[in-house]
Amino acid sequence: MNQPIPIDQDNTLRKPDIAEKHQKPIRLWAPALVIICVWSLLILISWIWLTQVIRSGTLETARIEARTVFRNDVTYRRWNAIHGGVYAPVTPETPPNKYLKIKNREIKTPDGILLTKINPAYMTRQVHELAGQTYGHKGHITSLNPLRPQNAPDAWETGALKRFEKGETEVSSLEIIDKINHLRFMRPLITEKSCLNCHAEQGYKLGEIRGGISVSIPMAAHTAVEKANVMILGLIYAFLWTIGVSGTLLGIFFLNRQIQKRQQAEAMVMQHEKMEGVMEMAGAVCHELNQPLQMILGNSEIMLLDLEPDNPLSKRIINIQNQVKRMSRMTRNLIQVTRYETKQFPQGKVIDIDKAAKTDKAAKIDKASKTGKAANDKMPQ
Repeated sequence: MNQPIPIDQDNTLRKPDIAEKHQKPIRLWAPALVIICVWSLLILISWIWLTQVIRSGTLETARIEARTVFRNDVTYRRWNAIHGGVYAPVTPETPPNKYLKIKNREIKTPDGILLTKINPAYMTRQVHELAGQTYGHKGHITSLNPLRPQNAPDAWETGALKRFEKGETEVSSLEIIDKINHLRFMRPLITEKSCLNCHAEQGYKLGEIRGGISVSIPMAAHTAVEKANVMILGLIYAFLWTIGVSGTLLGIFFLNRQIQKRQQAEAMVMQHEKMEGVMEMAGAVCHELNQPLQMILGNSEIMLLDLEPDNPLSKRIINIQNQVKRMSRMTRNLIQVTRYETKQFPQGKVIDIDKAAKTDKAAKIDKASKTGKAANDKMPQ
């Protein structure tokens, strides 16, 4: 017995294995993973680079602040030196400068107020103390050959002064002072004509480096701004990364669906073409079977004419005729089948040729009726 043709639940032929293989979609998740990895790497590299730019900007901002403090120091020192020093009342905070050995270092006003001369170095030291108390800046005027022992350089300043002697004009670095992160900055002091009034005895000449001013800027405020900027940058890049990954996944998802639909359509076209070939072959076979069936039917009619009606063979011949007519009707129906109807067998669902042929005839009649109606509607009244 021939095996029944398998049928899906929607009364259509189940696609053969080869069609199912063609329907398997091209998986694009691997390329999507590569795209996501590349996008993530670009985001990470860009974030790291911009973070370094922000940190470099933070250091440069602190250097600019230190340069401003240094320029202010140099400016008021020059003003003091141009005027040959200034006098201020002697107080516990401003005692006479024992390292300033000049005439008229102390004078009295007509009212009897004792005044002492403040030279540029003394004024710079007092301004640094005031700035440290007010703003947290630490300043120090120093030299490798200081008059005042307290002006001796520390290790970092000594290194900076030696680098100035080799031609460098500015030294800065991050250092820890009193357990707090500071930017240490230093520039040299160049000997000017007004400086020789106090420092000529030390052997300095005009234009020579005679020391420097170091400035220490607390980094807490600058670091706080840097952290806020890095956090904002991180949120922006996280958003961009999410948009990129989501867009990639959605794009791959919809592209995968389009590929599936295209492959399903191609598989259906292939199935239709195969079925057309099968139906054409079935039609040819049915056409070839009709002639032998007609021959059997004709000979059976002749045999009935030669037999008596009550002959036992007559009944058998009539049964043969009925089966031949049934086969003839089945071949005619098979030629007309273009759609599928099923019926249940113990082996499963199989094509119901008679019903399929009737359905096809009904569809053709319905189509012809609609065509005729449309033509009648177009005729002028």
